[in-house]
Amino acid sequence: MAQGYRQGADTGLDLDAWRRMVDGFHEAVVVLDPEGVVRLVNSLAAVLFPQARPGSTLPGDAAGGRRQDLGGGWVAWYSGVDDYLDEAARRMASLERADALRTVVELAPAEHTVVVLPGARGRLEWWRRTPAGDVAVARTTRQVAGTAPGFTAVLERVVEHAELTELGDGPWGASGVGVAVPLTDGGALVCFGGTWNVDLLKRYAARAAAAVESSTRLTEQQRTVDALRANLLPTPLPHVPGVRLASVYEPAHRRVLIGGDFYDVHPREDGSAAFVLGDVAGNGLEAAAHSGRVRQSLHALLVVEQRPAPLLHLLNAALRAAGSRLFTTLVVGTMLPVQAGGLRLTLAAGGHPAPLVLRADGRVDEVAVHGGIVGVLPEVRFNQTTVALAPGETLLLYSDGLTEARKHDDRQELFGDVRLKAALADCAGLSADAVSDHLRRVVFDWLGSAEHDDLTLLVVQAAP
Repeated sequence: MAQGYRQGADTGLDLDAWRRMVDGFHEAVVVLDPEGVVRLVNSLAAVLFPQARPGSTLPGDAAGGRRQDLGGGWVAWYSGVDDYLDEAARRMASLERADALRTVVELAPAEHTVVVLPGARGRLEWWRRTPAGDVAVARTTRQVAGTAPGFTAVLERVVEHAELTELGDGPWGASGVGVAVPLTDGGALVCFGGTWNVDLLKRYAARAAAAVESSTRLTEQQRTVDALRANLLPTPLPHVPGVRLASVYEPAHRRVLIGGDFYDVHPREDGSAAFVLGDVAGNGLEAAAHSGRVRQSLHALLVVEQRPAPLLHLLNAALRAAGSRLFTTLVVGTMLPVQAGGLRLTLAAGGHPAPLVLRADGRVDEVAVHGGIVGVLPEVRFNQTTVALAPGETLLLYSDGLTEARKHDDRQELFGDVRLKAALADCAGLSADAVSDHLRRVVFDWLGSAEHDDLTLLVVQAAP
């Protein structure tokens, strides 16, 4: 084929005869010269790939289909109708709604394509290519469709297709003769210009409708997940007078960004604040959902009880009454700025790793506060203790994801309590943010790229 074209260019071969021969093929054929310039488009290719015009430049496989090297840098791309429709369906699949609609417009076998869909509040969405070459959406009332004779009948599926000839200015962004075929319920595919085939458009619209409906479901599901996830993610740390706060939150399942660990700080009008860091058994969505229930229960119970140990008793009873099946470990506390400087902390714990205190001289103390796991047993004992922080001193709450982090090159070796205390001791004199950054860096240097459990810490520092 390439040799034939070169002969036509150099020796005056009858190119019209050659074009008639290629037009007889059952596949769409586009021939590109060594510079990627389109030199031949048969009649079926003009329908399937309207962007492929003689003299235009196409990058790589922009014409779609299969490639055939013709020698000397010449290339033919060819595709049957079924191949074209299958490839279009593949490229439209598994996309979010906006991306799917853009792809439907870009791949349609027409020079100018508009996708019309029912939108919110009884309006219509018009997706089409803009003069700049991208795909944008306009929204109008349904009455606008009535200005194109026959178009409403397509939207309502009264007719299988309609030619549109009397078009004024409108969201379709084109003039001349067009054709509309049904797409989804209340939607249509509208094509203008060039050469189009109604049967082909209907088959393309059927593939496009399936992709749009699937993408719409996918997008709605993602919005639901995002809304639910927003309520499960930690809230931004608040400002508490006399206190510096910092945190690290690294769920095991990074794709969903949520896990069974949680923390919260609840300021009060008197300048004090309640705080909590907890860990629900397991990880992933089930643990995250349960951590959300624990957080909501604590938030409600803090209205009637601020003392840490009685608060844990109430939380245990509330979770058991709600049919809790997962146990939770946590530390709860209150912080109160001291007039002379520093903080007074009251802490209670339920089955959780002991908090650590970094003193001004670099010493690390373990806070002896104990209690049973929460949410499973009817009778659980909790005690509480009071800790004083001088200005600049730091309290660290953490989940066992830190101490049980497994070394990247020896999965049997855990990070452990000793390394955590040593890493915290290295933070003497650092701000709360610097403490959290240092601990995160040390633990992830230990982990490398290996998988890990939910990993969370909360830094409470008395302002210097």
